[in-house]
Amino acid sequence: MGDDDELPDHHSPVRDMLAEAHGMPHRAYRSLDEARQDPDAAVVMEGDYGGTIYLTCPVRLVHCDAATLERVLWILDELYWDEPDSARVYYEHRPVGSGVAGGSGGGVVGDGVWVHPELERWVVDDGLGLTTALADVIRGRRTTIPAGPYREGA
Repeated sequence: MGDDDELPDHHSPVRDMLAEAHGMPHRAYRSLDEARQDPDAAVVMEGDYGGTIYLTCPVRLVHCDAATLERVLWILDELYWDEPDSARVYYEHRPVGSGVAGGSGGGVVGDGVWVHPELERWVVDDGLGLTTALADVIRGRRTTIPAGPYREGA
């Protein structure tokens, strides 16, 4: 990318810059529907302009709509950074086992819903961890998670 080129809005600046520095492609999709065409696409939720990877999930496991994913992002961002202008959902070519560059240790695309370890300890209500609740929403098993306030579990 040259100096005069503007980064497309659907590209993570952090991962685009790293891909360019290493001479690697960075495939990002404009929408969830477009990403569904790639069997190795993943959802990547980040905060702090890439400073923290909140959540990853293979797109093939997503059974909710893009608006629901955005609501999930806002919940995660409120718990971690509370900087909604710096939080984004990206759809990228990331096969299972791929690392996801970002601050706070980055992330990984597993064969399920991966949530940053700092967020795993949050509890939505008695007996329901935030990670399980989020996975249920993403997989279409529930439409929303119970309203907060959430608390840190043991």
